[in-house]
Amino acid sequence: MVSRNLRTIPSNPNHEEDGAELQPELENILRNAVRALGGSAAVVATWDDAVRRFVVTGAFGLDRQQIARIRPLLNEAIPDLALSREQFALLSALFPQSALPISTTGEMQNPVMAVPLQTHDENVGLIFVLRSSDAANFSQLDPPVLAAFAEQAAIAVQSARLAHLLAQEKQRVESILEGSADGIYTVDAGRRIVSINPAMERMLGLTSEEVLGLPCAVALNWRDREGRPICPGRCPLLHAPTFATDNVTELSATVRSRDGRTTDVALVYSVVRSPELVPLNAVVNVRDMTRVRETEDMRSTFLSMLGHQLQTPLAIIKGYTNTLARPDAIWDNGTLHPIFEAIEEETDHMSQLMNRLLLASRLETGELPIRHDQVNMATVAKKVVSRISPTSQKHHFSVEFPEDLPPVEGDPDLLEEVLVNLLDNAVKYSPGGGEIGVGGSVDGRGTVTVKVNDSGLGVPRWESRRIFERFHRSQNPNSSHPRGMGLGLYICDEIMKAHGGGISVSDNPGGGSVFTLAFPDQGRERP
Repeated sequence: MVSRNLRTIPSNPNHEEDGAELQPELENILRNAVRALGGSAAVVATWDDAVRRFVVTGAFGLDRQQIARIRPLLNEAIPDLALSREQFALLSALFPQSALPISTTGEMQNPVMAVPLQTHDENVGLIFVLRSSDAANFSQLDPPVLAAFAEQAAIAVQSARLAHLLAQEKQRVESILEGSADGIYTVDAGRRIVSINPAMERMLGLTSEEVLGLPCAVALNWRDREGRPICPGRCPLLHAPTFATDNVTELSATVRSRDGRTTDVALVYSVVRSPELVPLNAVVNVRDMTRVRETEDMRSTFLSMLGHQLQTPLAIIKGYTNTLARPDAIWDNGTLHPIFEAIEEETDHMSQLMNRLLLASRLETGELPIRHDQVNMATVAKKVVSRISPTSQKHHFSVEFPEDLPPVEGDPDLLEEVLVNLLDNAVKYSPGGGEIGVGGSVDGRGTVTVKVNDSGLGVPRWESRRIFERFHRSQNPNSSHPRGMGLGLYICDEIMKAHGGGISVSDNPGGGSVFTLAFPDQGRERP
């Protein structure tokens, strides 16, 4: 039975077919061992946890076929021999039924001596030397000699394993860096760029070949949000830490890519220092903060807009209520009626604003329940137009739907909200009046489309997607209409997505815009 001490060693990463870099070194050790001990052949074997057996890691004086003859002995006989008191015997005695191996010089081998490979009191394998069958057996003087070569072999095997583990770890780290969404680069003590990952290349619009070896101040040109350079004055490698553990520093910066795009980033420096706190190198994580900045700006803009939208109606309501509360005044019905109408109108305005905010929030979180009725979009369009047309005497409204337009599956109240927002926008952004039309059609695949067109200011091409973002308000310089909260088109987009459809905008050939609602064919399952 194999000795327990030789089976509790670390896994060997090198199988018999592996360890190409290790084999020349082992072969040289084995050759010298054979010469020193008057042998003909020698073998190093290590235990492999993956296959649960000893595998040949290096050999001298035996070809593959002859090694195969010895392999059965590695299961029990030779490991036991390595740990026995004598440490030498005859192959013919250890395994009588096995054919004796023949060396590459044509000599049959029989005397064998084996000793374990040890590093730090741990067995990592074994080494054994063979002599020709007509040579004398080994003696008590020989094991110490072989033990010296075993020590060399053990060091070589352990070094190979460590190199293998380091290569694996390097590959693992590189794969993490390659797949990281954050930009990552490393610099040496001279602040020259040593490595850069693909995300960083994309952020810069440069390849690694273009920046490797360059000072980071030259290659990256970090600047703060006011445009002042960060390198080299604020580089963490140039400032001694207050405490020995202060090796991580975070900075806010901007970087300009090759194509002129500026990106807000957060730089996290992890500096490696010597015991004397001298910087040796640093790893820098670069996180794109553009969306975070946009969210912060959006929050600030939203609060400003909300305050502005509420300030006017609240001021009007407060003014009227203060007037009505005057103890020295007596009001007749002719005076009170328009005051109450104004208060009601401003209250409705605030209520509508709050309802929109609540609807936008529930759409974003997916908490808004959606009914699945059969909705006749022509009927919805006529209803909305009849509500909005009296509010503007300068616009002419038309509704054109084919009689055979199939109904769409959806929530009638939400789809009505979509058309209300689109027609309200059409009125706002057609200050000079003109035609506003609502129409529908169905194609051969069963896709129903509803279009709302106007002859107003239109939507710039660069804004055609952003107008559907939450809180985005038109930047059209030709528009003098007071801008709202930037929720109407966002709500339209979210409602259409919830119905499995979509909304888009295009230019109206006669001037103005065309907003198109596309519903899925009614036989297709919605998400």
